Amino acid sequence: MKRIFYGIVLIIVILGIHHDLTGGTFAEEKGTSTPPASLAVHVKEDQGEDEPSLPYQEVIIEPGQTVLSVVEHLHGRQVDRPIESIIADFRELNEQMEPNALQVGHRYRFPLYDGEPE
Repeated sequence: MKRIFYGIVLIIVILGIHHDLTGGTFAEEKGTSTPPASLAVHVKEDQGEDEPSLPYQEVIIEPGQTVLSVVEHLHGRQVDRPIESIIADFRELNEQMEPNALQVGHRYRFPLYDGEPE
């Protein structure tokens, strides 16, 4: 009976590892998954009197997105800035709004670093 139980557990573990490596979390890091379509809405770098000093891109939030995930998606890679800096830039662009209060379907400004998004 123990052999059957251990065999089933082993099969489940192997299937889980296979899923992660082929179509799960690790595949996304390799770039095999497709990002959500039409994430970016508007790029604005003009600096008027009321405009923020940072270049930004406006994005409509979809379920499951966070400030960090959107910024990384816009750049196509992990951003080489401290999270605190990204959050401060987000607050500056969005009138001191808290990043953990994002609402699905609303439009927010996200900072762009090192030029245009990839």
